[in-house]
Amino acid sequence: SLDLTPKEFELLYLLMKKKGKVLDRRFLIESIWGYEYFGTTRTVDVHIKSLREKMGKSAGHVITVEGMGYKFE
Repeated sequence: SLDLTPKEFELLYLLMKKKGKVLDRRFLIESIWGYEYFGTTRTVDVHIKSLREKMGKSAGHVITVEGMGYKFE
């Protein structure tokens, strides 16, 4: 069982739902934080890092695609 924040859960759920597809940071921001979000796309990176730490051995399923975004495999 993972102890995730609501945003971490939404992020993991969306990545898993779109398994194998690269999701860019802007898409993730708009899908999870909404169109009105005024922060930077680095918010996604911070949440991905936290999510990976909590996932332990399973963290390798969340893949960084350089210059593009993230995907779940």
